[in-house]
Amino acid sequence: MNIALSQSDVATAYGWGLDALWNGLMTGQTAIRSTQRFCERGFVSDQAAMIPDLSPAPSESRVMAGLTKILRPLVGKLDPMTPLIVATTVGEIEYLERGVLEDKSDWICQSRPQVLVERVKKLLGLRGPAMAFSSACASSSAALTRAASMIRHGEATQVLVVSGDCVSEFVYSGFSTLMSLSAGPAQPFDAERCGLTLGEAVAWALVTPATGAKGELSILGWGNTTDAIHMTAPDRIAGGLARAIGKACAMAKYKQSDLGFIAAHGTGTLYSDAMEMLAFREQFQSARPVFSVKGAIGHTLSAAGLVQILVAGRAMENHRIPPNVGMASADEAAAGWVHQKGVDIKGTRAALSTNSGFGGVNTAILLGRGSHQ
Repeated sequence: MNIALSQSDVATAYGWGLDALWNGLMTGQTAIRSTQRFCERGFVSDQAAMIPDLSPAPSESRVMAGLTKILRPLVGKLDPMTPLIVATTVGEIEYLERGVLEDKSDWICQSRPQVLVERVKKLLGLRGPAMAFSSACASSSAALTRAASMIRHGEATQVLVVSGDCVSEFVYSGFSTLMSLSAGPAQPFDAERCGLTLGEAVAWALVTPATGAKGELSILGWGNTTDAIHMTAPDRIAGGLARAIGKACAMAKYKQSDLGFIAAHGTGTLYSDAMEMLAFREQFQSARPVFSVKGAIGHTLSAAGLVQILVAGRAMENHRIPPNVGMASADEAAAGWVHQKGVDIKGTRAALSTNSGFGGVNTAILLGRGSHQ
């Protein structure tokens, strides 16, 4: 049984909706900007990609404000027993920050991801099973595989996957301490890349059995692995990601020649990009067009997987992948795989989306669209 993303929506630094995201990517212009939010903290970078026109109430988090807006069309429209998976890395982290910095201890407990789950349930009027899913920067893609598994095994007829993280001082300071932030907008797979740029996004997808309808975006197979090599560093030999890709292809019973392109995690850090390219080269005998959206909208943490999957789906629909925004000169290992400009992918039967995160978590999802399945 194939699984479909029958409905979805997203908001990124390009604006609200998939059209805004796609059109922004195709311009080749980054949405990453200098931010004054943390200028007094002396971080190694002032770059970030923020969702525009997002003005939460004084007692509301940026994530919940964003989710409230994009989930509005679903209010009162879902079966109340629809299972819910909320994928996030730090949840409504502002409550923890304010609780500590302003000595408001009663705010701290509101930062727990399970509180965000309950808020989303209340917003949508859901009464069914619900869970928080936190697998670092592979959270939303891992949540999609959990939803797909639930449907494939008859545990549910539909599952709502919701994801979001904001650019917060807590996360910004963490990556700054790790010396992982780029001084300018991130440059995934570039020979001169020097770090990532944080971004924020909210997104959701309703996961259902595939109907085979024309243009339907389907999950054909998936693989999840954990290499557990290091708390933050990727596996230098790419074993975990390579196995995840192999599992996804085996589940879908697809050959290497069936895969038209790869939507990569592509953070812009030296070792993460190198690890991905090594995995791709090990798994595929010839180059495939590869793109990352993080030079355009930053690293959106938990939402990264779902965001790039929605972009991959639009790419299959339009028969073209977007440019690698921010890349000027491809790293030697990425040469022939990544491109500055968009690439024609007409005739693509399937695409691969990959994500990796702290702790060595890796997710690979094989995607199909309509008549290309």
